[in-house]
Amino acid sequence: MIDNSPEQILFRIGGHTAGVARCRFFQDRLYSNTKQFDPNMDKNLRQQLMLTCPPNGAKPDNVAFLDQNASSWYKLDPSFYNQISRNRGILPIDQALAWDPRTSFFVKQLSDANVFNTKFANAMIKLQALDVLTGNQGQIRKVCSKFD
Repeated sequence: MIDNSPEQILFRIGGHTAGVARCRFFQDRLYSNTKQFDPNMDKNLRQQLMLTCPPNGAKPDNVAFLDQNASSWYKLDPSFYNQISRNRGILPIDQALAWDPRTSFFVKQLSDANVFNTKFANAMIKLQALDVLTGNQGQIRKVCSKFD
């Protein structure tokens, strides 16, 4: 059974409160002639992203911030959840959290700064209990999709 508690959502995508995504991972949501076109995406956001990610994969390595609130780009705060609540999610999986009835309630919860801060702290406490790999046992990846 999948645990969709706020803490688990934070575990899964909490890192998306800060960071970027390459155009190749979301540009099909921008253009109406693609299979993954998202007509529900905020129109102003789509226009901005089209400048960064031109059609036909012309610049697949260009990046856009996952949180579209410029004052939040480098912060762990609830802004990301506010953005996806307003159809301003960049990645399809992020936007799906706000639309899916199994997780939309938690997205709304995590949009509140007090709830977010409490849940984030609880998630970090739970992470402490995991066996953390140290030294050369673990790996810190600069590019999430690449293994060294």
